[in-house]
Amino acid sequence: MAAMSLEWTLHPAGDAPAPTILVIPGGAYQRIAEHEGEPVAQWLNDLGLHAAVLHYAVGYHVWPRPLHDARAALRALRDGDSTLPVDRRRVGVLGFSAGGHLAALLATDSRDVPGADPLTFAGRPDAALLAYPVTDLRETMLGRLPNLHTASADNLLGEDAPEEVRAALSVATRVTPPEEEELPDLFVWTTSDDANVPALHPLTLMTSLAVAGVPFEAHVFRSGRHGLGLADEDPAVAQWTNLAEHWLADRGWLRD
Repeated sequence: MAAMSLEWTLHPAGDAPAPTILVIPGGAYQRIAEHEGEPVAQWLNDLGLHAAVLHYAVGYHVWPRPLHDARAALRALRDGDSTLPVDRRRVGVLGFSAGGHLAALLATDSRDVPGADPLTFAGRPDAALLAYPVTDLRETMLGRLPNLHTASADNLLGEDAPEEVRAALSVATRVTPPEEEELPDLFVWTTSDDANVPALHPLTLMTSLAVAGVPFEAHVFRSGRHGLGLADEDPAVAQWTNLAEHWLADRGWLRD
């Protein structure tokens, strides 16, 4: 899929090749949350990273177009089909809320995703950062607990989507042990009292990662509303950007 078909905004950190992050804002697959786009790209630029903010397809029953858009963006960055001078060995993704679900789908992607065109498969990113992500599209979680956030699932798949499709696109079910298929490095954060996408969503993903023996870093802040983005209004939660910076530095993504 050619880069010309993409709807994205590119934010170079300079003229030199550098690691690049695909930023995927949230919005319950109904809209694109602007505060999780350009301001986030500017923060990444300040770290010396190029950024690309993806404007993926949204709307009722929009599946599989968001995944196709994300795959096309990942492929374009890896293939050099953008104006950014990308370090092609380091292409990551950062997603928020429903955008975190889409980013996590990329991180666990394969050629056999239900309803998606296998020819659009573009591999997996080299790192994935997930902010208060939606991780489960099923009506119930862990087999018995009601899923208190189904709006993203209903928008993405339609309210009448079969439970087996919802399960197959729930990223906690898509985690593979490292010896089978390696996942990218993962950084996850949320707040314990998120009233929109409950902490159980990322915690379920963390549990799946732990069971599979997949290393990850995760932070659960005591309190903070959903959709904080960079969390400039909440100093306690805003620590996530410093934690993410150290995590990226430890992986050699930042210049000395």
